Amino acid sequence: MLKLSATQSRWLLQVLAGLLLNGSGLCLLAFAAHNKYANAGEWFYSGTLALVLVNAGICLLVDARSG
Repeated sequence: MLKLSATQSRWLLQVLAGLLLNGSGLCLLAFAAHNKYANAGEWFYSGTLALVLVNAGICLLVDARSG
């Protein structure tokens, strides 16, 4: 088993969480865009949540790199 220091563990968790948030935000953004242009229902709230997820993912990635 690989032994990681506290700093390395924090970095790894932040990077993984950032990538997951970024990916899920981009998928939700595509879903919201499809709903908007297909007139298939409510797209505003899913688009807003997508923006929040993408920004949170970017913030985690930048913080992991600087910290």
